[in-house]
Amino acid sequence: MKRSLPLLALLALLATAAVAQEQQMYFTVQVGTFIDAKPEDFTALRPVGFVYAQDLGNNLREVYVGGYSSREAAEKAAADVRAKGYANAFVQERLPSSGQTVNVVQFATRRVDKDIEWEEFMKVGDLYAIMSGNLIKILTGPYNSLDAAKNDLKRIRKMGYKDAFAKTENSVYLHQLSDFETGVKRDLIPIAFEQTTARGVSAPTEPQVQDYNVLMARTPDAGGVDYSYGASTPVDYNYYPGAATTRAAPVSVPNIRADVKRTSVMNLQTALKAENTYSSSIDGYYGNGTASAYAEALQKDRTLRKYEALAEAMPLPGNQDAGSELQQAINGLGDNPAALTALERSNDPMAMAYRAYMLFASYGPSNQVNQLMNTAIRAAFSGRMVANLPFDPNATYAYQDLNQLVLHLNYMHCGSGTNLSAPCWLAERHPQEAAMAYQACARVPNGNLKVQNCGQFESWPDVKLLVAIAADLNPDQPFNQQRLSQAATERSRLYSAPSALNSSESKAVEAWNSNLLRGLDNWAMQDPLHGQLTTAFKVAYFQVQVRLEDYFMNKGYKVEQARGLALATLHTLVAYHMQRFV
Repeated sequence: MKRSLPLLALLALLATAAVAQEQQMYFTVQVGTFIDAKPEDFTALRPVGFVYAQDLGNNLREVYVGGYSSREAAEKAAADVRAKGYANAFVQERLPSSGQTVNVVQFATRRVDKDIEWEEFMKVGDLYAIMSGNLIKILTGPYNSLDAAKNDLKRIRKMGYKDAFAKTENSVYLHQLSDFETGVKRDLIPIAFEQTTARGVSAPTEPQVQDYNVLMARTPDAGGVDYSYGASTPVDYNYYPGAATTRAAPVSVPNIRADVKRTSVMNLQTALKAENTYSSSIDGYYGNGTASAYAEALQKDRTLRKYEALAEAMPLPGNQDAGSELQQAINGLGDNPAALTALERSNDPMAMAYRAYMLFASYGPSNQVNQLMNTAIRAAFSGRMVANLPFDPNATYAYQDLNQLVLHLNYMHCGSGTNLSAPCWLAERHPQEAAMAYQACARVPNGNLKVQNCGQFESWPDVKLLVAIAADLNPDQPFNQQRLSQAATERSRLYSAPSALNSSESKAVEAWNSNLLRGLDNWAMQDPLHGQLTTAFKVAYFQVQVRLEDYFMNKGYKVEQARGLALATLHTLVAYHMQRFV
């Protein structure tokens, strides 16, 4: 019995250590969200810690400094950052429970205050970093399995990294390095899907989050798309008291990949052959020949020319005004901090909630944030019983994480009975939380998350042309504004917080697409004029489908996933107008 005591004590100690390691906290300092941020703009912060950024899309970046295992160390770093002029910097806590286990190879450790040989490191493969005080650990991966990571060790050690080793790591601690951190721009390499890497390891698929099929936060490969606002210096996207600032919304039309074979391009090439502008083989690749044929069709086809002119002269059907004064103030908070004044005049619970958001985004967590948000939630849900909403509106919350506050803000939009829509900028800044909220709200009775009609896809010239044709084929007069508004809400979700379609959704949207095209073909045979309209519609429809697929591939989705999302978006654009053909 006496011999067993040390063993039991050792086992207990190991169990305690394992639990402690599993629950180890991780902290970083969030500097702010910036437009057109460049690494040289944050040189003053490098003595504090390693400066890195998360790409949010639309030319926005969230900038961070360092990684710390204790809040005390992180708070000291945050104070140093604020002392250097970034008054709104705050400590962000990242929970290991929100991450996933990934397989990686660690091959180097460097001091953050020394020059790092990034170009040499990039020869190893995709680079990831773990920040730990004044050290940065350099890793590559992820791999499909730990065995695959171990198999790649021989190659990496041959490159001179004798101490490289394979391990599993929580994705919470990892940050994928880009040219922002390394200062080295990679050559633009076309995205290859379902490829096998040079290491003989299948390219990893995106991880799933709980039961939600949510797009994980990632840096998209923009394929050379220019999202520049034309600003020569970064613009701070946080709220500061004072004069209002504005920013222009660019028309960000994604470039089309020429190296991806797909059905949508084959369909477009077939339609362009009917226009007598495409004479090459139907190969499914959108090369210069296809692009030239489409441009020629726009010039030669009188039907397409007519609808192009009509599209420029008419607003997209269903676009409505911004709504009430409070709705306009909420919509405007994204680029006009002066809109906060309108919120302060309102007693509406949503006004209080957005005041709490702006306060947290500007100055970090505080008792005032907690008081505003908790009061807003209780007032919004007073006397309401909401089923399936994944939070308790009767609880009292201490908000240390802005993302948690954003989730609760979205839950208020879908569960409290408010008529106010969530603004476009909220999903653009917090896409992962928006995606989770969409999924959660879909399970709430009558609780679909209502979103402002953001109109981003509608700004594309190809889309304007397509909708002009579809609307002209719609016999309804006047249009059903409720149907159009519902479609616009779903379209806003697909633009700002997309999630891949599940199997049943994919089948449904594919069936709709097939029925639509079959119905149009039957209609085209009834009259030559019908045939001309059908050909023009198909040219516009398939061109938009191809463009949408590239948009979603730029978000990180595979070809088939991008196809499903593109068809879902097309459904929101034309399904109401084209329902008689389905």
